[in-house]
Amino acid sequence: MTQVLGFLATNPLLALVLIMAVGLALGKVRIFGLSLGAAAVLFVAIALSTANPEITVPPLLFQMGLAMFVYAIGLSAGERFFAEFKDRGWKLNLFLILLLMALVALAWGLVTIFHLKHTTGAGMFAGALSSTPGMAAIVSMVRGTTPELAAEPVIGYSLAYPGGVLGAILVAAIGAKVFKVDHRADARKEGLLPGPLLTQGIRIRPGLSGTLGELSQLTGVQIIATRIVKDEKHHELAEPSDPIRPGEVIVINGTRENIDCASEILGEQVDVEIDGTDLLYQRFTVSSSAVAGHAIKDLNTTSRGFLISRLRRGDSDVVPSQDAVLNYSDRVLVVAPEHMMDRIRGFLGDSERRLAEVDLLSFALGLTLGLLVGAIPIPLPGGNVLNLGFGGGPIVVGLILGALQRSGPIQWQLPYHANRTISTLGLVLFLAGVGTTAGAGFRSALTDPESLKFIAVGFIITVASALVCGLAGRWILHLTWDESMGVAAGMTTNPAIISYLNGQTGTELATRGYATVYPSAMIGKIIACQVLLILLT
Repeated sequence: MTQVLGFLATNPLLALVLIMAVGLALGKVRIFGLSLGAAAVLFVAIALSTANPEITVPPLLFQMGLAMFVYAIGLSAGERFFAEFKDRGWKLNLFLILLLMALVALAWGLVTIFHLKHTTGAGMFAGALSSTPGMAAIVSMVRGTTPELAAEPVIGYSLAYPGGVLGAILVAAIGAKVFKVDHRADARKEGLLPGPLLTQGIRIRPGLSGTLGELSQLTGVQIIATRIVKDEKHHELAEPSDPIRPGEVIVINGTRENIDCASEILGEQVDVEIDGTDLLYQRFTVSSSAVAGHAIKDLNTTSRGFLISRLRRGDSDVVPSQDAVLNYSDRVLVVAPEHMMDRIRGFLGDSERRLAEVDLLSFALGLTLGLLVGAIPIPLPGGNVLNLGFGGGPIVVGLILGALQRSGPIQWQLPYHANRTISTLGLVLFLAGVGTTAGAGFRSALTDPESLKFIAVGFIITVASALVCGLAGRWILHLTWDESMGVAAGMTTNPAIISYLNGQTGTELATRGYATVYPSAMIGKIIACQVLLILLT
């Protein structure tokens, strides 16, 4: 065994791939209905490097992994992040700031009560909240002292980091069982997992006015008119500019709940035969660079002879608004005459091969901007300087570019599957690399009882943070449990935790909470770690 460990220490690439393979395999194992997912890679890396601390992964690799992961998260969450900030995002970020202040006070009290070394205790606080930039900021504050003192924050960080991951995961798993969380029902209630979409004929009641494009505003629910029924065999496209005509029969698309709500306002439901008419439904995949990144209203589809009645992104099928922006790999259901279908296919692209040829130039440009933003020095009182680093800069830029969608000819968004693949690869690279940095600290903890204090205190801070997020999220902020745990994961800014949550829930609720608070948490923890060290010294 010693020879195998020595061989891996001299072959870091082989060690990296082995850690990834074993970790991903163990992550699929379910115990009591739970699995770690990609987070298992972290624990495999810690175990292997504890057995031989010389097994390491070059920092450049896991730094790149983290940058790729958070940038991809930012791209996918950017549009929703800015759309929701004015309604609920500011509340979550204010809550996060108050929680950070409370955690600093808790850490100061625990370090004082247990008579822990101040510099090691500050590093432990960074590890408990999984803040690598925070730990680096502490190291920069004590730089210029003895080498032993400068190493203490790193030791504290490495001791608390694994518990910082495991504690949050345990709170999420146990809380889901205690509160009997129905992940899919919660996501459906929040509009992130809509029910099946149906078509329904409606005979417009007298007294209504406006246009067919205003039906959602008129009824208060998301529906879309797709057809105007002339007779059993002849239907016309329902253009958004067409007026609402009392007595006319239209066909609308929506969930059963939305259709029933809309019919109470619009008129009676009637049976309409769709098959055999002169309009067809057909699915196409968006792969054209001329379409991706544009809102449906800007594409003026009715002038091209078709309407988009449904939009499928990932596993969610929704009725799109005219403001909805189409992305690469979106599957759209169009309504059009049969003879127009080939022309529509050419316009939208509908090419799997084109989607496989991912534009890595835009990805590289965006990631470069993110890393440059992360390198910008931000002066603090007392002569200290912080920066967002390779984790904070890319997600901030990713959120902005994800909301912009495109800049002139540059399409920032990635195809759905490419985004998921890149983010997962980046995640496991980061987990494998950062896990190997904790081995030496864990090895010493096995022989030094004092180290167990740092592990225990760090675990308490982690659990307290996750519990407050979960309970306050449910009872004060009125969030679902999954989104509350997404906020807890965002507080830690730890990819392993959000990866676990996404794997367990199978919805986007946790990601919504994670992306909403991640940028503020990244910056806030850097400041909090430095404030704690100042308070302790």
